[in-house]
Amino acid sequence: MNPFTMMKDAKNMEKMMKPALEKFMKDAGFVKKEELEPLKRRIAELEAEVSKMKSWKKKIYQEL
Repeated sequence: MNPFTMMKDAKNMEKMMKPALEKFMKDAGFVKKEELEPLKRRIAELEAEVSKMKSWKKKIYQEL
């Protein structure tokens, strides 16, 4: 057996398996890190807005 042929076959197998693996992981609920970071930032922004609104609500009720 030729080791170069074996490496070529392994690379071809990887090319065939990679899309199927990515689809399986996406369907299973896994997320890539680069997709997760913007979502984390957005969640932090929304939490800050909610806390700001809660503090405004408290101020309004205290004034009444």
